[in-house]
Amino acid sequence: MKKTYKISEIALLTGLSVPTLRYYEELGLLKPERNSSNYREFTEVDLAWIEFIKRAKATGMPLTKIQEYSILREQGDSTILQRVSLLVEQERILRQQITELEEHLDFILQKKHHYYESLQKNSENY
Repeated sequence: MKKTYKISEIALLTGLSVPTLRYYEELGLLKPERNSSNYREFTEVDLAWIEFIKRAKATGMPLTKIQEYSILREQGDSTILQRVSLLVEQERILRQQITELEEHLDFILQKKHHYYESLQKNSENY
C-alpha cells in the first residue's frame, strides 16, 4: 500500500499553504486522488511534482507556462521535446537576468572603488 498524505501534511512538507495547494488544483496543476470520504489524498508522486512546480516558480516561470508544461507532462513521452523547449526558454530568460544582475553588480563595484579612491586621496591630503 502506497503512502498517502492529507492536504495539511502536504502543506507542511512543501511549505505551501492549503489555499495555494487548492488553487493549484483549480488550475489543473494538481490532481490528487479522493478517498471514500472525498478527502484529497496526495502521494509521493504528487509531492515530487509539487517540488517541481515550486522550483519552476522560483526560476520565474509563470503559472501559465507551468500549466502548459503540466498538460504536456500528462500526455507522456511524446511531448518531451516540447517540455525541453519550455525549459530552454526559461533557461534563456534566467541567463538574461543573470547578465543584467552582473551588470548591476559591476556598477556597484565600480562606484565603491571610486569612493574608496576618493577616501584614500582625502586621507593623503591630511
